Amino acid sequence: MRRTRFKGLVGLFTLILAFLWAATVVADEGQLLAAIDEQAGDYKAVSQKIFDFKELGQQEFKSSQLLMEELRKLGFKVEGDLKVPADLVKGGVAKTAFRAELAGKGPGPTITIMLEYDALPNGHSCGHNLISTSGLLAAAGLARLMKDTPGRLLVIGTPDEERGSLGMGKVALLEGNHFDGTDMVLITHPGDLWSVDMDILAMKRATFVFKGKASHAAAAPEKGINALDAAIQTFNGINALRQHLRQDVRIHGIIKKGGDVVNVVPALAEAEFAARALDTATMEDAYAKLINCAKAATLAEGATMEYKPPRTTLLSPIMVPEYLALVVRNIKAAGVKEGEIVKGTLLGSSDLGNVGHAYPTVNVSFKVAPKGVALHSDEMLKYTAPDAGWPATVQAAKAVALTAYELLRNPAKVREIQERFRQLKENERK
Repeated sequence: MRRTRFKGLVGLFTLILAFLWAATVVADEGQLLAAIDEQAGDYKAVSQKIFDFKELGQQEFKSSQLLMEELRKLGFKVEGDLKVPADLVKGGVAKTAFRAELAGKGPGPTITIMLEYDALPNGHSCGHNLISTSGLLAAAGLARLMKDTPGRLLVIGTPDEERGSLGMGKVALLEGNHFDGTDMVLITHPGDLWSVDMDILAMKRATFVFKGKASHAAAAPEKGINALDAAIQTFNGINALRQHLRQDVRIHGIIKKGGDVVNVVPALAEAEFAARALDTATMEDAYAKLINCAKAATLAEGATMEYKPPRTTLLSPIMVPEYLALVVRNIKAAGVKEGEIVKGTLLGSSDLGNVGHAYPTVNVSFKVAPKGVALHSDEMLKYTAPDAGWPATVQAAKAVALTAYELLRNPAKVREIQERFRQLKENERK
């Protein structure tokens, strides 16, 4: 009888503790959301400034300085002028990148939020002003709770995303070890839908220089070797190959040089290509076939060909279903209806994929524009302007903050997602 009564008391006590813990979590999450709402107006003004700066990649000096100043106000330890490989960034210093750190109460997970802030020639038509300030706003909300929260929050400013294949943004920061210590990564991106599983294609560039022999195209064509024909035959070989490639594979190219005058057999031609696919292994296979097409065309024409492998490759991310589901739940908690969260359909490449291939990463796509409005278009500028896009930006900030807070308080969940990430990454190689 006593043993039964004791077990009953233990069960009741456990139930009470669980209830109190759940109530505390709900209260803390409410405090987090309230902190974001309280500060949203200030960061909308920051977003407008970055929108007006509209600085191109590697020129985002005012934008990065503004973001660093705001993070310092929040208590972050901020470091700029990050050291990176000199063969990627001139001088070996990423002058518009930064790394900000805020320690919590004792050891725990390290959650990284990435900020992008470079513009395009037509302005912030990709909405990086909203990416940077949604992440900043999430960090501002979390900063209010970090003194009582285990772990560490990193905010990394990543420049030059639009030219990511050159390696001067996230690739350089990864190689410079500025993500070291990260357990999980979060970032946002505006567009015409809410999604967490937008596909990012692995991509690799190739530039071929074909060399032949000049001769008069009418008087002595037999004495020439047509370098332009070698370039054209490369395209023909690729086009014949397309039937035998998986449907997500893209191989596209341009002729950059093809001769000078019409009555001289071109002695030099230059063509540039990119190969892409949903996963890195498939992209590399397609890339090898692309190289073979160029070699075969060169041999057929009797020309020679110069090719140098690119310094950097854009990888596809390893997406963990359990992590995606956790973020979706927090998007709903931020006020987005379930039916609004859909599968991403846009295909593109980004240096974000390299981060997502190194660490469990989720990109929260948030809806600022009507369906069908294209990123990078002049029309999108109407929606990335903060007056139009800010309400959804605040929701995205809340989703990121809630996710980060949940992970910081739940190291077991972090380890579970990391183990699943490792398994999926290993399976990709098979």
